This record gives sequence, C-alpha cells and structure tokens, in this order.
Amino acid sequence: MDPKAIVRRCFEDVIVRGDIEVADEVVDHDLVFQTATGAVLRGRREFQHFAEQLREAFPDIKFEIEEEFADGEHVCTRYTMSGTFLSTLMGLLPNGERFSVRGIDTFRVVDGKVVEIHASYDMLGQMQQLGIVPKI
Repeated sequence: MDPKAIVRRCFEDVIVRGDIEVADEVVDHDLVFQTATGAVLRGRREFQHFAEQLREAFPDIKFEIEEEFADGEHVCTRYTMSGTFLSTLMGLLPNGERFSVRGIDTFRVVDGKVVEIHASYDMLGQMQQLGIVPKI
C-alpha cells in the first residue's frame, strides 16, 4: 500500500471514524510517536489509547488534509484539525467550545506500517479557542 494511503488510514479510519482495530493493520507494534505536547508514546497500544482519548474528548473531530508529500518511507501531511470539546481530556473539563487549528505531522512508513510519527500543531491556538488559556 502507498505510504500516503497508510497515513490517511491513521487519520481517517483510526482517529476520525474511531476504528481502532485498523491500527493493527497500519501501525507498527513498536511505533514511536512524538506528540505535539512533547510526550513520547511507544507502541501501537499507546497510539490506540491516544486515538480513543482524542475521539472521546472531541467526538466530531475532523482532519482536512491540505497537502501530503512522500519521499521514500517519509510522509509529511499538512492539515486543519477541528472539533468540539465534549469530554474530559488530560484533566481538562469540557465546555462545548469548538476549535480549528493547522498542523503538520511527519511519518515514517516501513514495510506497510507506520513506525514513527512527529506531530506538530497549533496547540496554543487550540487552547485559546477552547477557552482554556487566555488569548494573547
């Protein structure tokens, strides 16, 4: 399968649709995921748990893929992520506010599975739009 198609399955099937089992097909057991918070998640199960938490907090989460570039085993995806904060996330209480922010994630795909992810998105903008931190 094309590396870009594998990455899209991570966004669209696992996170947006909540089909966690798809990760078994497209994410390596030993995945290393550098999150936008700086935390490093290790392994497919941690990625699946992350996806479940994200969907629980933002059940209407969407990723609008704006650009994708692939070079060998590397894929870079630029997107707009949006959703409504409806359930507790990392100790933060939901407030029904919506957010829409841009991000760029890089992936490494080896033998048809994602082995590495580096996520980067406008987390400050997200927290401001959700009313968690004041606007500057």
